[in-house]
Amino acid sequence: MKARYPFFLSFLLVLSLLGGFVKGGQAMTTEEEIMLGKKAMEEIGKQLDVVRDLSLQVFVNRVGQSLANQVGPTPFQFNFYVFKAPDPNAFAIPGGYVFVTTGLLSLAENEPELAGVLGHEISHITGRHMARMMEKSKPLSILTLAAMIAGAIAGGGGKASQAAVAVGMASAESMMLKYTREIEAEADQNSLHLMTKTGYDPQAMVSFLKKMERYSLSNVPKYPSHLMDHPTLESRVSLLENLLLIEAKPPHPFPGMSHYRRIQMRASIEEGEPSTSINHFESLVKANPEDLDALFGLGLAFQKAGRLDKSIEVFQSASRVDSKDADLLRELGVAYFLAGRLDQSVQTLEPQSRNDDLKSVYFLGRAYQEKGDFERALKLFLRVKGEAENYIDLYSNLGSVYGRLGEKGLSHFSYGRYFELRGDKSNALLHYRTALRFLEGGGPEGGEAQRIIQELTEKK
Repeated sequence: MKARYPFFLSFLLVLSLLGGFVKGGQAMTTEEEIMLGKKAMEEIGKQLDVVRDLSLQVFVNRVGQSLANQVGPTPFQFNFYVFKAPDPNAFAIPGGYVFVTTGLLSLAENEPELAGVLGHEISHITGRHMARMMEKSKPLSILTLAAMIAGAIAGGGGKASQAAVAVGMASAESMMLKYTREIEAEADQNSLHLMTKTGYDPQAMVSFLKKMERYSLSNVPKYPSHLMDHPTLESRVSLLENLLLIEAKPPHPFPGMSHYRRIQMRASIEEGEPSTSINHFESLVKANPEDLDALFGLGLAFQKAGRLDKSIEVFQSASRVDSKDADLLRELGVAYFLAGRLDQSVQTLEPQSRNDDLKSVYFLGRAYQEKGDFERALKLFLRVKGEAENYIDLYSNLGSVYGRLGEKGLSHFSYGRYFELRGDKSNALLHYRTALRFLEGGGPEGGEAQRIIQELTEKK
């Protein structure tokens, strides 16, 4: 989904998935929104390359949850995802799902700017803007919309996909585009309030939109304003600057959670070619051999390329410059694990796991799993599950460890969750049904398995 069609495409994507579920002009309940969000997630997961780096996932989730905690009572459970795409973009779908691109993480200069984007998308969900737009719109051709979206996503924004989008936009004259401008303004205003209550400087929303405005001047084709679903960036900046004159200052500044430059590096390395990243960071290290950020990026780039000996060498060199840098030590421990040096991995990750660093906890668990200490591995994996319950790889590890401990019911339940998150319904159903045979008395997992089986069977 390109930056040139952000909310418009996500809105049409959800409409195309509805089929006969909701017709234009009819009200949608929150329960229907939640069901719709789950259905949309299945389709989006097939189209988007979701980032598997746990540090990036945890960082974005923690920023998002800090804002969502200020919303108050809501029927929606918020989930935040990062997917690989060079264009800066973000979108929300009903039910509490928020997506940002690696390109957006790279463009944002700091954590508050990211928070402004996430607050905006959270506000779309809590304001039930998708449901409101559907109630105002007329039924559209599902086939036309599906073809348009497939072209835009798979075509990468080329001429074919632009033509498809043009067709869709021509079909959207009945969609009350002015209404979307109003809800964008509402989402901006609500995001300001969420940022202030959380402790982020709301001025960051303005600074980020100005960055987007500069980006759009050189990257986005111009369309007549009546064909744009968003207000122009210039008008949004003007509105926010006026709102900031009356917005209260954050009573308690939010301390932040990470060195944001390294978040940008992670996003860039996840998205790009490893060889390009290696060349970039090697040039920075050559200019300053003690630049810890450059060494961090170079070690990660070597790790992404599978050159683990070089990655370990770089991280060891960096840790000699600063022996207390938690990011460097964590990635050194991960590189040790990936290289099969389990004892060194445990020795390096053990101290980091005590600092609530989930990636250290996860890879320490994997190291113990490989060493055959399944009890200790299980405790660590359950710690990760407590905060990152949608982390796909974790459930494969849990399934294996439970199996080794003789917990066949929990083992199959975990594998069922693993395949469910991957969108593999057949294998998910197989494992959930097998889990029920071993879960004595049902318990919470048995009840959950029965619910999911019923849901997946109905979807099939």
